[in-house]
Amino acid sequence: MTLICTLTLVHETEDSAYYAESPALEGAVLLGALTVRKWGLPQPTPTALRLTLESYEAEKPSRPAGVPKKRHVLEAETLFREGATVVVVKNRQAGIHQPPEWLEQYLGREGRILWTTAGGAMVQLDKQATWFPYAELEVKG
Repeated sequence: MTLICTLTLVHETEDSAYYAESPALEGAVLLGALTVRKWGLPQPTPTALRLTLESYEAEKPSRPAGVPKKRHVLEAETLFREGATVVVVKNRQAGIHQPPEWLEQYLGREGRILWTTAGGAMVQLDKQATWFPYAELEVKG
C-alpha cells in the first residue's frame, strides 16, 4: 500500500512550519496537521510538501544482551500481583514521585494490592486506598 498526500504550508513560526492537507475530491482528509522543525527543511520554507506513506512490517527492537529490564517493569511482571501484601518503603531507585512529606505518613504501613498499572499499584491501607509507584513498595514474605 502506498499513499501520497500533498501538504500546504498553513503557518510558520521561528522554529517550526505547520502543514495541512487539502481535502481530496471526495472531501476526505487523510492526515491531520503536520508540524515540521525548520532545521529539517530547505530555506526558504517550502510552501508545499509531498508525503508518501508506505506500509511495512517493522521488526520489534530487541534489548541488547546483558541489559536488564527496568526495575519497575520487572517487579510488576513478577512480584506485584492483585492481592499481594506489600509494605510502603522509601523510594531509593527512582526519582521522587510524591513529595517526601506525603510519603512519610505511609512508610512502614502494610497493605494489599487492589490493582496494578504500568508504573505502580493501588494499595488498600486499612480503610483507604492509595496509588504508589513500584519503587515505593516492597512485597512482604
